[in-house]
Amino acid sequence: MSISRRDILKLLGITGAASAIQTSNQAAAQGSNLTFTILHSNDTHDHLEPTTYTGKDAAGKDFKLEYGGVGRIKAVVDSLKETSINPVVLDAGDVFTGTIYGMIYKGLADLAYMEAFGVQAQTIGNHEFDNGPSQLAEYIKNASFPVVSANIDASADPLLKSLIKPSTIINIAGQKVGIVGVTTPETPITSSPGDTVKFLDPLTSVQKAVDDLRSQGITKIILLSHLGYSQDLKLAPQLKGVGVIVGGHSHTPLGKYEGNGLPASEGSYPTVLTDSNGKTILITQVWEWGKFYGSLRLSMNGDGVPVGWKGTVTPVTAAFKADTRLQATLKAFTVPLEGFRKTVVGASAVKLNGERGDVRKRETNLSNLIADANLWRTKNLGTTISLQNGGGVRASIQAGPITQGDILTVQPFGNTLFVLEITGSELKAALENGVSQWEAGAGRFLQVSGLKYTFDLAQKPGSRVTDVQIGTAKDGFKPLDSAATFKVVTNNFVAGGGDGFDMLKNAKGSRLDTYLPDYSVMSDYVQFLKTVDIGLEGRITILNEPKA
Repeated sequence: MSISRRDILKLLGITGAASAIQTSNQAAAQGSNLTFTILHSNDTHDHLEPTTYTGKDAAGKDFKLEYGGVGRIKAVVDSLKETSINPVVLDAGDVFTGTIYGMIYKGLADLAYMEAFGVQAQTIGNHEFDNGPSQLAEYIKNASFPVVSANIDASADPLLKSLIKPSTIINIAGQKVGIVGVTTPETPITSSPGDTVKFLDPLTSVQKAVDDLRSQGITKIILLSHLGYSQDLKLAPQLKGVGVIVGGHSHTPLGKYEGNGLPASEGSYPTVLTDSNGKTILITQVWEWGKFYGSLRLSMNGDGVPVGWKGTVTPVTAAFKADTRLQATLKAFTVPLEGFRKTVVGASAVKLNGERGDVRKRETNLSNLIADANLWRTKNLGTTISLQNGGGVRASIQAGPITQGDILTVQPFGNTLFVLEITGSELKAALENGVSQWEAGAGRFLQVSGLKYTFDLAQKPGSRVTDVQIGTAKDGFKPLDSAATFKVVTNNFVAGGGDGFDMLKNAKGSRLDTYLPDYSVMSDYVQFLKTVDIGLEGRITILNEPKA
């Protein structure tokens, strides 16, 4: 199934480029104050439909609420545009990978809605490379808005060369505003850009792009960052000449908001810091999946320094009536998928926990199920251990029927099962890598089958794993023998060194890509079980975990 830009623009009724920015009747002097509003999103990850949350409120009453969905996002954006001064719509990356829409439409369904929202500039997220440079190249070529990143060197890639610029310039109320992009340099670890795309130092690359803009007399500059909130906090004080960082990558909720099922805010919106010249610099980010939308009204002086601002985070809920036309177009996208998505493959007697904050830090029953499925499918190849990176588990599954759509949402990357032979010392090193960034909730955290392990957070990264017990057919669990060899199943991403697993990439034992899609294996395993009833089994033990 394929879809062209012409198809999607015709479907959405868009005949030109993204909606224009409001401008004043008279051009303003470039060096004068400018008041405008940044409307922004990040980490939408193919979530075109709303995300449903279930739980209990403070009174113990059950609730079920929806957040996000392109129809409601369009309503929110339109509402914010009506009440904003000189609005400009931006996106901080990771549009790709997350649901069946990405698997089927390869980013062009996402592009349809970015166009409909009126996005005027976007940076590149690491997951834009999940299917290699070709998918990103197709996306950029079909976009009417610029896609920028200052630290990506794609000059050696035949498809991407000349497509990615470090910055772009937009006109707001008669003044030129520079938009610079930056992408996490860990992209080769967390995605699949290949050998032809290089990721340069963010600070050096961004500062050069900013200096180039300022040499042209453009002093008002916004950085679209896909580095993560903690990295933005480190980067901002080292920069000079940037007024605002619009962030993404870490899925960080900031600001004040209310609503059941929402996570705790991790900082102020905007977060206010000073740059290397002692000038104010603002940082924003709005969680994930289009569940929030950000609005930052600010005034910049002639040198591009924020001198006044007001930030608002809007939860995208049923309080906003979904745009009728976009809802209709979403149905056009979903009709070919519905039969497949709704196919029931089994049932679960319990909720299967795939929450991001859990699968990247501790054992969960859904992670156990996935690791078990991979081991079950490759037993004939002699595997005895299964390793599953927490970053590859993308959603929970509620108790009740399990559909193909549920499984595709949990495992959307299309990874394949990979079998390799490693030593006990390499296995220990892999487990150490998995817990090395526990505090940051990194996706490298390893869920397991066929072994148990314990790690101590009071110890330094690299020396945290205190015990590893290997399952045996006859004698139960026995201590790891560093000199022994094991057949391990993981996914091709981890086996290829993704998420920092170089010890697996460089292992000298036998290697075999089965080319079995991980979601297909999970589907087969659920059908085999018929009813899933799995819990926590003490596979992972945490010592000295800090209190929340």
